[in-house]
Amino acid sequence: MRNQASDSKIADENVVQRLRRRTQQARDLGFHVRTELLDGQEPSWCMIGKRKTIFIDLAQTAAEQLRQLEESMSEYQQRLRKSRESMNPAA
Repeated sequence: MRNQASDSKIADENVVQRLRRRTQQARDLGFHVRTELLDGQEPSWCMIGKRKTIFIDLAQTAAEQLRQLEESMSEYQQRLRKSRESMNPAA
């Protein structure tokens, strides 16, 4: 559970600081985060071998990169939930 001091600190972060923090969180969850020029390709996550990889478009602003990272992590979590639900259907 977060406290008011940590919530205030997060609110005071600029977008680059939030991007760095979220990138580290993704790494802590086992993702390899790659920033590349995607040349019109959709930023997302995928499995490369046994490694979860998130691709972020280097040509975008920090705010857009943060959005891409958050969307990719959310998409991964949704897929993980669906996979778990299909393996353990409710009786």
